Amino acid sequence: MQELLAKLQKLNAPKKAAVTLAAIALVGLLFYQLFYSDLDTKISSAKAHHAALEEERDGYQRRRREYLAFRQELKGLEDEQREILRALPKRAEIPTFLANVQEQAELAGLEVLSVDIGQEVVQDLYLKIPVKMEVRGSYHQVARFFRNVGEMRRIVNVENLTIGPDRDRAVGVDLQGAAPPKLRAKFVAATFRYNDKSGGGGT
Repeated sequence: MQELLAKLQKLNAPKKAAVTLAAIALVGLLFYQLFYSDLDTKISSAKAHHAALEEERDGYQRRRREYLAFRQELKGLEDEQREILRALPKRAEIPTFLANVQEQAELAGLEVLSVDIGQEVVQDLYLKIPVKMEVRGSYHQVARFFRNVGEMRRIVNVENLTIGPDRDRAVGVDLQGAAPPKLRAKFVAATFRYNDKSGGGGT
């Protein structure tokens, strides 16, 4: 080692500078190989891992948005189904239906003369339940009754309507002193229910 230092001392300035630069370059190369190269590999790996995490995060956020949108859509469909089932229930619920129709007739001032429940008729996804009715009242009372029935939540179609004078009875006097004409209205109040093909709907 001393001989190497002695030889270096004997070198002139340019050669000493060249040897110094070579030594520095060698040390730098060794440092790069031993430390920086490994650190650079770790940095690259960390960057790749970071990018993968960001991609995973973006995927999670995208799936979360899709899930929330799907849940909102599902809730809307459930609400819509509930509204449909109110108008088109799974069970016939004829007593409730008749009670509602009777109530509307009374509110309109009509006298219900007869009610006859017909057989259910299968029509695609639903069953039609015809209810033949005959009522008595004035023209305005009949019109008010049909309007009220049309505003019911449950779907009701008025079919086969016939209206004629009621010759059996004349009740009441209007403001001009003349007896208001009484009418008899015959019609079918058809309601519907969901056709549960599995048999769980039942009447």
